[in-house]
Amino acid sequence: MTSADLPAGLGPPSAVAGRRHVHLVEMTVMPGVRYSIVLGYLQAAAEAAPDLAAACSFTKHVHMQGGDAFEAACAKVLGALEDPLAVAFTVYFWNRPSTLELARRIKERWPRCRIVIGGNDVTHQQVVFTEAPWVDVLVHGEGELRFRDLLRVFLRHEEPATADAELAALPGISYLSADGEVVTTPEAPRIADLGALPSPLLGNTWTDEDIARSRMLVYETNRGCPYSCAFCYWGGATNSKIRQFPMDRIEAELERIVRVAADGTQLFIADANFGIVARDVDIARHIVELCRRHNKRLLVMTNWAKNTNGRVVEIAGILYRAGLTGAITLSAQSFDAEVLQIANRRNIRVDNYRRMQTQFRAQNIPTYTDLIWGLPGESRATHLAGIEEAIASGGSPVIYPLLLLNNTDYTHDRFRDDHGLRTGYLPCDPGNTDLMADVVIEHSRMTFEDWLSGMAFRIPLTLFHKCLLRSTLRVLAEVSGVRTVDLVELLGPFLREGGGDDPLIAFLMADYARAWREPAAFNRDLLYGYVGRPVIHEEVHYQAMLRRMVGDEGRAAHYARAAVDFLYEALTSGGHPLPDRADLDLVTDLDLAAAAVFRAGIHGTAEHHELALPEALFDLLRRYGDVPGGAPAAVSGDHLVRVRIEVPESRTRYPFSAYALSVWHGSGRPLHDVDMRLDVHTRRTGRLSRRSRYHPQPRKTPAAPAAEPTPREGSLP
Repeated sequence: MTSADLPAGLGPPSAVAGRRHVHLVEMTVMPGVRYSIVLGYLQAAAEAAPDLAAACSFTKHVHMQGGDAFEAACAKVLGALEDPLAVAFTVYFWNRPSTLELARRIKERWPRCRIVIGGNDVTHQQVVFTEAPWVDVLVHGEGELRFRDLLRVFLRHEEPATADAELAALPGISYLSADGEVVTTPEAPRIADLGALPSPLLGNTWTDEDIARSRMLVYETNRGCPYSCAFCYWGGATNSKIRQFPMDRIEAELERIVRVAADGTQLFIADANFGIVARDVDIARHIVELCRRHNKRLLVMTNWAKNTNGRVVEIAGILYRAGLTGAITLSAQSFDAEVLQIANRRNIRVDNYRRMQTQFRAQNIPTYTDLIWGLPGESRATHLAGIEEAIASGGSPVIYPLLLLNNTDYTHDRFRDDHGLRTGYLPCDPGNTDLMADVVIEHSRMTFEDWLSGMAFRIPLTLFHKCLLRSTLRVLAEVSGVRTVDLVELLGPFLREGGGDDPLIAFLMADYARAWREPAAFNRDLLYGYVGRPVIHEEVHYQAMLRRMVGDEGRAAHYARAAVDFLYEALTSGGHPLPDRADLDLVTDLDLAAAAVFRAGIHGTAEHHELALPEALFDLLRRYGDVPGGAPAAVSGDHLVRVRIEVPESRTRYPFSAYALSVWHGSGRPLHDVDMRLDVHTRRTGRLSRRSRYHPQPRKTPAAPAAEPTPREGSLP
């Protein structure tokens, strides 16, 4: 293979005779990504030194690692190497196995090539030399200056065995000495002046083509995190003051990014807490102005500031009104005081959280609330209470398993023993073997069965609260006094029993639980065959179930009505006050109309719906942000809100899977993502009742889906 066989912009600049080849590699799980901020900084720092620029040529490789892509990536990298001086890798928990395997193959072919690794998963993890004895040097913390120094040592010592004395003088590294011992040098200071680092964007480190053809661009405006969260590498391991890149440099780099990037590119601002410093407001305004000037729409994503204040609301409003961002993250992780104390987390206070939700709703800015299931000290009861807090405040909870990341307090042996932590090396979600991690599956307040139950709870929570019955659940919870999480809990057995007599739904729920218990038994082809195309390799069971439930208008009505019957019967037998069933059915009609957004992504067809519901109920939904609109009006109770919903064909530009996953992550809101028109008219009867004046009677529901053979493992229904 020659450089002509490589993607444009990634070939080795080997035309200058005598230069030693240095290769920089990142294995990614993100499709369509060819830009790496880490590799760019390493190359820019090295090339800024005249001696290294004259002595070395640099080639960057950014490749997918999943499935067959790994072997293709190995072939490309190995084919591009020619007696390399060094190959450096950036390592995260998701690419550690593939990275070390590629490094092994390189070392086997070129024994004198220096293998250098760094990144937050391997920093201070000298065990890597036992795991991968072909690694020569491990860099701890920031790597730009250390890599530059290492290259000088490598150039002076072609034979690795002669370099020990000079390596011992470099701070912030570990290396395998000539006698096979691991040597760790004193810690290196952090880079105080980030402006001294050469920019990978203002020179020739990355070509315009590299930037334009990358689906995502990662970007930093500062480094450091002042918090010390015990589960997070960012603050827990570094706990450092914030260091900022110069503002004039940021403006120039962003100008190039927006000018060159393709329309629709994802711009991920990788600061630990965007919005924590005052100038972040100016950065947001600058991005908006650049997009306007260059007629571009970039999707801006970031890690929003914790303990956040009005500044984050202001920044979110600037970006959201310009169409440059989606839902805003509120990183709660837990609402339980003891859990947060164990995690050493200064969290968003509950009163501040509620106030922020109100502020975001007033601007019609969507939010989602990150919650972690499995934090030490968290029981299933406190976890459900936290989910309910997010829902009751108008939020959209997004639940993740707890990953045990290297260099965090949770990984310390004493902490693990004190809290009885037990982990499993699992996919972060069933079937996604590209994202394997040590997942906490048990601790002193959470049994393994509790953990499985909490993970399974995510399916009915997303299917019903976010997708199919959000408004219906809100009204039921408000009138009955039963928590939404308890209503969702009831819908777990409903799904396991077939969700209205559908064996496929029962099979998918059972297979989801089985995939957590026995990840090696996951049948990818079976699930992917049902989801159809396009498919995103994440939460595949959810995608399959949602497609099944909403793909046909009549089928969606069947599932929704059957679920409401199930809940209404359970609440009636419990003696809870209930809304008038006819009124509740009108609310369910509203939810079903919103489901047309999903069908548009599946079938590419437009839909039109007209319906009406009591003004009091509509204002209840508006107050929580479940439907768009400002503050609710004073209502008389004898009015109906007539709703006209249009899902135009333009909506079909969003593939089903992409939109389905955006809802899972809280960034999609079906009732906000339709064209809705309202008017109010008077009616003579029908009011919201706090006490049940309806006794369930046998009622006609849409016919159940045609019976199908019960799915068996290994066969596609």
